[in-house]
Amino acid sequence: MIFDGHSDIFTDVTIKRLLGETQVIKNHHLNRLRKGGIEGGCFVIWIDPPYDKEPSKRLAQILKATKDEMDECKEAVLVHNMAEIEAAQKAGKFFILLGIEGLSGIGEDLDQIHKLYDFGARHAMLTWNEQNALATGVQGDPTRGVTQLGKKAIQMIQEKHMIMDVSHLNERSFWDVMDVAQGPILASHSNAKALVPAARNLTDDQLLAIRDTKGLIGLNSFNLFVCEDLEGQNVDNLVKHASYIADKIGVEHIGFGFDFFEFLSTDSMKSYSDQDTSFTVGLEDCSKVPEMVIKMKKAGFTDKELEMISCGNWFNLIRKVTG
Repeated sequence: MIFDGHSDIFTDVTIKRLLGETQVIKNHHLNRLRKGGIEGGCFVIWIDPPYDKEPSKRLAQILKATKDEMDECKEAVLVHNMAEIEAAQKAGKFFILLGIEGLSGIGEDLDQIHKLYDFGARHAMLTWNEQNALATGVQGDPTRGVTQLGKKAIQMIQEKHMIMDVSHLNERSFWDVMDVAQGPILASHSNAKALVPAARNLTDDQLLAIRDTKGLIGLNSFNLFVCEDLEGQNVDNLVKHASYIADKIGVEHIGFGFDFFEFLSTDSMKSYSDQDTSFTVGLEDCSKVPEMVIKMKKAGFTDKELEMISCGNWFNLIRKVTG
């Protein structure tokens, strides 16, 4: 089985439910997920452009859409820990670990972290690409890091046994998190900067720092993070990122965080990409994931290592942090 550590499907759920649709996961996503061998994943709440101009309003919309969708959906269930994941597997249900991709929607009100936890969130990032009251994303001021309020947020997130994710932070904020945080750190959807110098990819020092926390890197299939050149944005080059990171920090620190985006409009993507597509050729959507696994095996990953990357390493992280 495969666990996808980063999915924006709840954004699609919100868009479609606001237009009057229901059962969005079942009608638009579940068949492809199952075809790809994906049995569960971290689905995030993300303040998508252009709605990032009113983040608190958009956060409320997404939370309502998420609750309404999950109340209706009999095929999937929100989970909060490994015991609930195992129960969902036995029941044959798709399981969703709820994440927060950036906390701009809470403004300066840290009490909302408690509310997000009570809603079901077990994962959080301080920012998306923006800079906000807590920290600075990759499109923010490179000299600005985590604020004093952000350091309090990190402490709250970790005290609540939520997974701390650094994928969208700029380097200054990344290292500020490393100075403050305790326990495993996640970069849920980032690749190796040594292969592609995209702002969202990680330097060797960052990879090693995450390893030293006993954390995890999720391989990202977004094309700009796989190769700078259009002709090189293919699954073979994503496998090279997997091999590079495995050689650098060990296969026990790698998972999948595909960041599939093909079901969303290009309006959001255009805030950080000039290309017309977001996918890596050969990995156009989640149904193609088995092809990635086959290519990884051909590249030298063993069956045991592929099981670790596909789900085992994620489950170890979830168990360590959430229980």
